[in-house]
This record gives sequence, C-alpha cells and structure tokens, in this order.
Amino acid sequence: MSFLSLVSPGVWRDLIDRGHRRTYRSQTVLLAQGESPDGVIALVDGLVKVVQGNEAGDCLTLMLRGPGEVLGEMGVLLDRPRSATVTAVRPCTGVVMAAHAFRGYVARHRLESVLYRLSVDRLNSQERLRADLAHLPPLARLARVVIHLADEVGHRDTGGGIAVELGIPREDLATMANMSRSSAVAGLARLQSDGVVTLGRRRLVVTNPVLLKAAAQDNRAGDGGESPSGTPLM
Repeated sequence: MSFLSLVSPGVWRDLIDRGHRRTYRSQTVLLAQGESPDGVIALVDGLVKVVQGNEAGDCLTLMLRGPGEVLGEMGVLLDRPRSATVTAVRPCTGVVMAAHAFRGYVARHRLESVLYRLSVDRLNSQERLRADLAHLPPLARLARVVIHLADEVGHRDTGGGIAVELGIPREDLATMANMSRSSAVAGLARLQSDGVVTLGRRRLVVTNPVLLKAAAQDNRAGDGGESPSGTPLM
C-alpha cells in the first residue's frame, strides 16, 4: 500500500504540480531524524531507505520506499520532529511541498482518513514483522524480510518473478532480519540453491513465492527443521 494507490491520479497530479521538483544523488539524505518537519517529499522515481536510530547510537533499517510514496507526512501533520532518516539508495526524483502547503492540500482533498489508514497500515506491518523476528529461526526471519520487501517495493520482472531492487548492502538486509551479515549471506545462498530466489548485485528476484512462504515458517521441529526443499538446515 502506497499513498499513490490510495488516491486518484488527479489528486496525485495536484501534489506533483504544486510542489518543487528535485533530484537526489545516491546516498543523499532526504529527511533526517530529529529535524523540524518543514515539508514533505512525494517520491516520483527512485528508491529510499528509512532508518531509525536509538539513544545507544544503533541504526535499524526499517523499510524501503519506492515511487508513489509521500515521505515525512506524519511529522508535518502532527507537527513533530522527524522520527526517522530517509536516504536515497539510488538516484531519486522527488517533489517537495512545504508543510503549510501540504496541510492545505490534505484539507482540500479531504485526505485525513487516507493518511490515517496509510499510517496505521505501515505501523501494523512493522509491528507484525518485528513480532515475527522476535521468535523465528534465522532462515525464517530472512524469508519474512524478503516477503516484506517484495510486498513493499517488488515488481514483476520479464521472467515472471518478483524483482526487489534492494539498493542496499547485505549488511542492511541482515540488520532488518536481526541477524549477522554472515548468517544473512548463508541464508540467501540457501534460498538461491533451493530455487526460491535468484541473487544479483543489490537485487534479488523471488522465483518461487510458495517456497518463500514455506521458508518463512517456523520449522524448528526436531533437529533444526528443514529448508524449503526438504534439506536439513545447518
């Protein structure tokens, strides 16, 4: 679910036409955690990651966002500091709208309920993922994260699979799955060998969604469970 999927083309076009178009290089920070909410960015093209830091200085990659999203909207509507940092993971094009103009836009199109629904959906999705990661074994945690990303930013590729343009290093993927980089790399290799995904540089394609869902289950019965293809997990 994205902002664009919840509004009409005309409502989206009004936002694009009234804002100021900007381009962002890869690794550019679009919004910074703790900053004053002075505006929103409608993402027209590209991919961003949303990262949240805590008081201990640790950073957690929460999600990826693609075209059709509005970034920073809740901070503007609630007049609260940014809750996370948004960084371009590949070149992006966005349309910037000042806070007061965005509030007027929301009121004009009566979008309060739309934004509330979107915010609740995102929060529930994150909470479900965090709850899953708290008790699942490593391979299942990784599979859940891949499913989450495929739902958020995946698209059909020419071969019929679901392509996920990660744009992030595997360290970030490991962090999202609450596991070490070495475990994540081993898990991805297992999923590839089982015919669940194919891997590229900062990209993966889900080739068998059924097996991916099977891998996302808690299969720790017995001596460590089995991989999606039935091979015992190490």
